[in-house]
Amino acid sequence: MTIHERTAKWSKDIPEMDVLSFAEKEIVCSTVAKQLFVICVTIVTLILIAIIVGMFESPWLLDYMTNTADTVNQNSRTVHAQARQSGGTMASLSHMIPVLATMLIPTMAVFYIIKRPLLKRETKKLVDKKLTATPSTDDVLTSVYWAFSNEEYEDNTAFTKDIMSYIEDNGANWNPNGIAVNTHKVCIVYEAFITGSEQLRSNEHIVDITDLDEENRIDGVFQTDIKVEFSADNRRYFTNVELLRKIHNQLANKVAEGLDSFEGLEYVETVDTVPIYRVMIGD
Repeated sequence: MTIHERTAKWSKDIPEMDVLSFAEKEIVCSTVAKQLFVICVTIVTLILIAIIVGMFESPWLLDYMTNTADTVNQNSRTVHAQARQSGGTMASLSHMIPVLATMLIPTMAVFYIIKRPLLKRETKKLVDKKLTATPSTDDVLTSVYWAFSNEEYEDNTAFTKDIMSYIEDNGANWNPNGIAVNTHKVCIVYEAFITGSEQLRSNEHIVDITDLDEENRIDGVFQTDIKVEFSADNRRYFTNVELLRKIHNQLANKVAEGLDSFEGLEYVETVDTVPIYRVMIGD
């Protein structure tokens, strides 16, 4: 099994890992694989030690292990005839199976019991590390393709479905539950063409109010920058789907024809711990 295959399999039914990119999932799975290896080797070693100690305290166990060793050694030297060798191998297996089962069954049981908790623990450690780190100043949501429209979305599920069906490349680029911004508040600025302040939503305000002076009206509309602040639903961070859905809904009543192609969020600055991003829109 390759690293990619193992990562896909192990992370499949663990929703806590959905916030991670595939590369981050690989880091978590590799860390847990090493931990499981050490734990399993330790368990096998302890079982062997227990068997050795038991051989000194229980004569029947010593006799059984001695007979098993003698049988294996004898059959390993039996190589003259294929039929004889096959029978010897089966005889060896009949003696070895209880010993192997004693070591493997507890080891495999522990492996499957603790694998999931270990994956969750390492995921939490990585997420907590990301959230306590200094907020990134990189541009975000630059790898998803989307076009704004007048339709508003009430939930993330329907929005994600439409994003996935919008263009084939989103199948590989879109991680809806990944962390977009690791702050509980974010400020978004976007350019819009509006007929007046009546088009503003209750949580919006004009960056430069003079943009709405009558002499700036062109073809019945004003070109202006609008600022809005969002709060994360989980009060910790914004996922990709939550942030893009809120931005989409915010622009739903101001989408200009030919200016609806979303091209990502450009980092501007951070004011009082709140990062500010500009919505990049193309035609």
